[in-house]
Amino acid sequence: MTLTEDLKLDKESTREVYPDQQNDSKNEDSKKITSPRTLGRRRNFRPIILCITVFLIGLGHAHAQIEAEIGLAAEYTDNVFQLSDYDMARWKNDDPKLDFVNTTDDLQLALRLDLSYPIHYRWWTFTPSVTGKISQNLSNTEKERHDAMFRMRVDRHYWSLSALYGYYPYTYYRHFTDSDGTGENEKYSYERNLYRAELVVRPIKKLTTFSNIRYEDLYYNQYFTEADGSRLTTELGARYSFPSFSLQGSYSYRNFDNTGYKDLAANDGSYESNIYRGVLRLKPMPLSGESTKKQSWHPYLELTKEDRYYQGNNAWYGARTYRIYNTKAGLELNLHPNWKLSLDYLHNFRNVESPNASVLRLKEFSENRLSAAVNYRF
Repeated sequence: MTLTEDLKLDKESTREVYPDQQNDSKNEDSKKITSPRTLGRRRNFRPIILCITVFLIGLGHAHAQIEAEIGLAAEYTDNVFQLSDYDMARWKNDDPKLDFVNTTDDLQLALRLDLSYPIHYRWWTFTPSVTGKISQNLSNTEKERHDAMFRMRVDRHYWSLSALYGYYPYTYYRHFTDSDGTGENEKYSYERNLYRAELVVRPIKKLTTFSNIRYEDLYYNQYFTEADGSRLTTELGARYSFPSFSLQGSYSYRNFDNTGYKDLAANDGSYESNIYRGVLRLKPMPLSGESTKKQSWHPYLELTKEDRYYQGNNAWYGARTYRIYNTKAGLELNLHPNWKLSLDYLHNFRNVESPNASVLRLKEFSENRLSAAVNYRF
């Protein structure tokens, strides 16, 4: 049998949670070949043509069909800019530094389209796919996203291997003061490239193990190039299915290398993180009758903790530690073989430890989100 268990490991959030850097640069010299070397050897294309011919003949015995899924989602948050209590009070008192905030709560609407093309060949399944996603906030309209992901997945019985590239051209977080440039309150936004590889193995019937590695490049706008950097995350986890529920746990190590601060003599915002994640998911239950084939529902609970340790020695980042807690509860309803409804609640809380009183006052926050999404597969 082919491994089809969905661990939801490559789903991207509609917006990034607490990107807290304000330093980095992307000054890279362009690499150009000024005097290319002429190759004098003769090329023989016959082996290449032969291999392509054999491959095409083999695919004549394979079969494939385009699969598509479209999703509409709405998400409400009570703290769209993830403001601290101190900043909330400043905004209520009309502080000009927070005039970019139209409302502290907001509603985001999102549209997502997934296209995949599974190619079945003997005991193999090759699935190239592409995902496009757009989102827009109603009150704070500068919070808009246009993202794309490209995947290639290979399945064979009890294991699967996938590679993913994600391009996120614009993520706006909030405004900060450009202290080493214009001196004004400027938009703090960035572009992100994501590269990810993942291996999923089911060694025994009820146990699924997974590991993945992801590398990200983050390029901030012209006002905050000191925040540019790269982020490397590795994860190792397992999921075990019991008769009425499943338990999943994983550990991730993350390293953010803040490179841009070196070019501007700014503060080093590099950090290392330990991330712990656990998921309890009940098995699908019928909405009516005894069969879950056409209609079912199942709830889940997810807990995540991140311990983030900043590596800088300066007054702003020195000895700074974040304890980030995410609690998520949700309900998934399969209303029809092609229709699915999801309801979720998420609570974010960031606890801050630092000898700097300003950091304690500005960086601790909590946020609540409610979301609903409907998906149609065709």
